[in-house]
Amino acid sequence: MPEDNLAQFKQIIAKLPEDKRKLLYKRLHDMPTSEREAFIGEFVKKYNTTAKKPAPQGGSSAVKSGKKPSSQGSSSAATSGRKPSAQGSAAPVSKKTQQQSKNVPSKSEHSSEHRQEKAQEHKPEQKQESKKHPAEHIPEHRPEPEQAPESEPKKASSSQSIILGIIVAVFLVGALYFVYLFNKQNIDNKFNEAFGMPASETTETTEESDGIMGPEPRHFPTNTPTPIPATPTPAPVVLKDDHPDLSGLVIVLDPGHQAEYDHELEESIPGTTAEKERATTGATGIDSGAKEYEITLRYALIMKEYLEGCGAEVILTREENDVNISNIERANIAVENNADYFIRIHADSAPDSEISGVKVYVPSTGKYSSSAVSDGKDLAEKVAEAIGSTSLGVVQSNMYTGLNHADSIKSYQLVVGYLSNSDDDALLGKEETAYNTAVAVSEFLAE
Repeated sequence: MPEDNLAQFKQIIAKLPEDKRKLLYKRLHDMPTSEREAFIGEFVKKYNTTAKKPAPQGGSSAVKSGKKPSSQGSSSAATSGRKPSAQGSAAPVSKKTQQQSKNVPSKSEHSSEHRQEKAQEHKPEQKQESKKHPAEHIPEHRPEPEQAPESEPKKASSSQSIILGIIVAVFLVGALYFVYLFNKQNIDNKFNEAFGMPASETTETTEESDGIMGPEPRHFPTNTPTPIPATPTPAPVVLKDDHPDLSGLVIVLDPGHQAEYDHELEESIPGTTAEKERATTGATGIDSGAKEYEITLRYALIMKEYLEGCGAEVILTREENDVNISNIERANIAVENNADYFIRIHADSAPDSEISGVKVYVPSTGKYSSSAVSDGKDLAEKVAEAIGSTSLGVVQSNMYTGLNHADSIKSYQLVVGYLSNSDDDALLGKEETAYNTAVAVSEFLAE
C-alpha cells in the first residue's frame, strides 16, 4: 500500500465522529489483508474526488464579480432578532458531509454488508488459511476418530486375558499332576493296555501285582513304624503218596510284594521308556486285614518245602517280609539261576468286591509266549480245583515288570485269590488252602 494513501486515510479517519471511526476500524479489522489495502485506497480516492468538487453557483458568482454578497438576509435577520439562517452558508458543508456519509456506511448498513461479505469471504479465507496451515484445518462435519483412546483398553484387556490364561494353564497342569499321583494305578493300566494288554482284563478287574492296584488305597509308610511279623514257621509239610517226581527241576518262587514300599521307578518293559515303582506292599484283606506280602511268603514257604520233597531244587526271591527287592531284581534271580520255572505268588485286590477266583498272568514276549497261554490256563484250573475256587483263566500281558524281565524262561504269575472279596479273604487265610495250592503246582510242573 502507498504510504501517502495510508497517511491521508489516517487524517480522514481522525475527522470522523468517534462511533463511525470505531465502526470503520472494525470493518477493516474483519477484512483480509489484500482487500483491506484496496478498500483504503478506494476510500481515499473517493474522499479526494468529493473534496475537489466546485462550490455552489451563488458563492462563485459573487467571488468572480467582486461584489459582496447581499446582506439582506442578514439584516432582516438582525431586524427580526432571529439568528441568521444557516441554509445558505451551511449548504456546501452539508453537501460534503452527506457525500462522506455515503462513503462511510451506517451501523445497520455496515452490519448487513459485513454479514454478506463475511459469508462470501468465509470460504476463500478458509481455503487460504488451510493452505497456510493444512495440519490445523479440520472440517467441522468430520468428527475426530476415537480409535486411539479405544486402543488402550484393548491392550489392557489383551494383557489381562494372557495373564488369566497362564493362571488357568498352571492350575490345570497342577490338577492333572495330582490326578495322576492319586490315579497312577489306573493310568498305568491304560498305558500297559496300549502295549498289548487284552481288553478283557481292564474291564473285568484291575489286580494288585507289581504295583498294579485297583481303587483300594495304597499303604504308604508312615512315621509310626508298623511291626513286621517274623518269618512264619509252617508246620511240617506232608507229601502225598502219589506226589510227582520233580528231580532235576530248578524252581524259583517269588512271594509277591514286601513290607517296605519303594517308590523309585524302574524300567517296566525292556527297551522302552515305560517305568513303574520298584516294589509295593500289596493288598489288604477286606475282613481279615491280612497283608498280601505276609500271605504270599507263607504260601511260598509251604510250596518250597513240598516241591523240595518232590525232588526239585527251589529258590526263594525273599524269605523275610522286611526286605527291599525290586521286581527286576527278582526276575534276575530266576534268570541268573537258569530256572526251569519262575512262579510269582500273589493275592490281589479288585475294584469290584464280587470278583473272586484264581487267575494266571503270562508274558506276551519271549520264546515261550506261544505256549504260555495254554500252560497258564492249565495252572489256573488245577489250583482252582484244588482249593475249591473258580478259575478266571489266563491273561497274556506285558503289564508286569517281573514277567517282562524273565520272559526267557517259563514264567507265571499265580493269583490265588482276591483279598477284596470276603470269601476269598477267608479262603486265603486257611492253612489247607496254602497246602492244596502247593500240591496243585507240583502236579502242573510234573506235566
